[in-house]
Amino acid sequence: MVEVFAAKKALRRTMKAVLSALPPAQVSSESARVAQRLLARDDWRAATKVAAFCSMPGEFDTKPILEAAFAARKRVFLPRVENIKKREMVLVEAFSMADVKDFPRSNWGIPEPPRGEARPDALEALVDLVVVPGVAFDGEG
Repeated sequence: MVEVFAAKKALRRTMKAVLSALPPAQVSSESARVAQRLLARDDWRAATKVAAFCSMPGEFDTKPILEAAFAARKRVFLPRVENIKKREMVLVEAFSMADVKDFPRSNWGIPEPPRGEARPDALEALVDLVVVPGVAFDGEG
């Protein structure tokens, strides 16, 4: 099992280097393609509660997905780190793009729902669809 973790870590490092070398225009166009493919899916159209994430610099841009979710009046849930050392996070509701824009930034510069505010939790809301970040995928996802 140790070999699998080491191989995964090496692959992530390699893929991050490849992705960071991509021109911004290509990242933008590929981000648009990802969003188009997601928004065309039946499970996206049927979902009323979506868990997603705000992208970091160098990742594909999730802003079009978030905008589409809010425009379609879907409930959107975004992660907030509760405990960095224990890698604990919760998914809490964001109410609009303006709400997201006003979120404080995490240590990584990512908009993150504020602490201390009573916001619905994704587990309680029973989300329909989860958009998961990843560095690389094979041909089958």
